[in-house]
Amino acid sequence: MNLPINLTNEERAALRAELVVLEARIRAKILKITWTNQKLPYDRLAKGRRLKELVLLAIRFLDEGRMVDLGLCVRELPNAVIKLKN
Repeated sequence: MNLPINLTNEERAALRAELVVLEARIRAKILKITWTNQKLPYDRLAKGRRLKELVLLAIRFLDEGRMVDLGLCVRELPNAVIKLKN
Protein backbone atom coordinates (compact mmCIF):
# COMPACT_ATOMS: atom_id res chain seq x y z
CA MET A 1 0.00 0.00 0.00
CA ASN A 2 1.49 3.29 -1.07
CA LEU A 3 0.39 6.43 0.70
CA PRO A 4 0.33 9.81 -0.98
CA ILE A 5 2.29 12.49 0.82
CA ASN A 6 -0.84 14.60 1.41
CA LEU A 7 -3.86 12.75 2.75
CA THR A 8 -7.21 14.42 3.02
CA ASN A 9 -8.78 14.73 6.45
CA GLU A 10 -11.28 11.99 5.57
CA GLU A 11 -8.49 9.65 4.45
CA ARG A 12 -6.53 10.36 7.63
CA ALA A 13 -9.58 9.67 9.78
CA ALA A 14 -10.36 6.43 7.93
CA LEU A 15 -6.75 5.22 8.15
CA ARG A 16 -6.53 6.10 11.84
CA ALA A 17 -9.81 4.32 12.60
CA GLU A 18 -8.61 1.22 10.77
CA LEU A 19 -5.27 1.24 12.60
CA VAL A 20 -6.99 1.65 15.98
CA VAL A 21 -9.29 -1.31 15.25
CA LEU A 22 -6.31 -3.38 14.12
CA GLU A 23 -4.37 -2.54 17.28
CA ALA A 24 -7.35 -3.50 19.44
CA ARG A 25 -7.68 -6.84 17.62
CA ILE A 26 -3.98 -7.60 18.10
CA ARG A 27 -4.12 -6.62 21.78
CA ALA A 28 -7.21 -8.80 22.32
CA LYS A 29 -5.54 -11.77 20.66
CA ILE A 30 -2.42 -11.39 22.81
CA LEU A 31 -4.56 -11.13 25.97
CA LYS A 32 -6.58 -14.21 24.98
CA ILE A 33 -3.39 -16.19 24.47
CA THR A 34 -1.99 -15.15 27.84
CA TRP A 35 -5.27 -15.66 29.74
CA THR A 36 -5.82 -19.14 28.34
CA ASN A 37 -2.22 -20.09 29.06
CA GLN A 38 -1.72 -21.32 25.54
CA LYS A 39 1.76 -22.56 24.92
CA LEU A 40 3.05 -20.82 21.84
CA PRO A 41 6.61 -20.48 20.70
CA TYR A 42 8.27 -17.28 21.83
CA ASP A 43 8.78 -16.12 18.25
CA ARG A 44 5.01 -16.10 17.59
CA LEU A 45 4.31 -14.06 20.70
CA ALA A 46 7.16 -11.72 19.85
CA LYS A 47 5.75 -11.27 16.34
CA GLY A 48 2.37 -10.28 17.79
CA ARG A 49 3.95 -7.76 20.10
CA ARG A 50 6.02 -6.38 17.21
CA LEU A 51 2.88 -5.98 15.11
CA LYS A 52 1.17 -4.15 17.95
CA GLU A 53 4.10 -1.77 18.33
CA LEU A 54 4.23 -1.21 14.56
CA VAL A 55 0.55 -0.25 14.49
CA LEU A 56 1.00 2.06 17.48
CA LEU A 57 3.94 3.72 15.71
CA ALA A 58 1.84 4.19 12.59
CA ILE A 59 -0.91 5.86 14.63
CA ARG A 60 1.61 8.16 16.30
CA PHE A 61 3.21 9.11 12.99
CA LEU A 62 -0.22 9.81 11.51
CA ASP A 63 -1.11 12.07 14.44
CA GLU A 64 2.21 13.91 14.18
CA GLY A 65 1.94 14.30 10.42
CA ARG A 66 5.13 12.36 9.68
CA MET A 67 3.96 10.91 6.37
CA VAL A 68 7.29 9.41 5.30
CA ASP A 69 7.59 7.42 8.51
CA LEU A 70 3.90 6.50 8.31
CA GLY A 71 4.45 5.18 4.80
CA LEU A 72 7.29 2.98 6.03
CA CYS A 73 5.13 1.53 8.81
CA VAL A 74 2.16 0.91 6.54
CA ARG A 75 4.42 -0.73 3.94
CA GLU A 76 5.82 -3.04 6.62
CA LEU A 77 2.38 -4.26 7.78
CA PRO A 78 1.52 -6.33 4.65
CA ASN A 79 4.99 -7.91 4.91
CA ALA A 80 3.91 -9.04 8.36
CA VAL A 81 0.82 -10.74 6.88
CA ILE A 82 -1.71 -8.06 7.79
CA LYS A 83 -4.09 -6.87 5.11
CA LEU A 84 -5.17 -3.26 5.22
CA LYS A 85 -8.26 -2.04 3.40
CA ASN A 86 -7.54 0.49 0.71
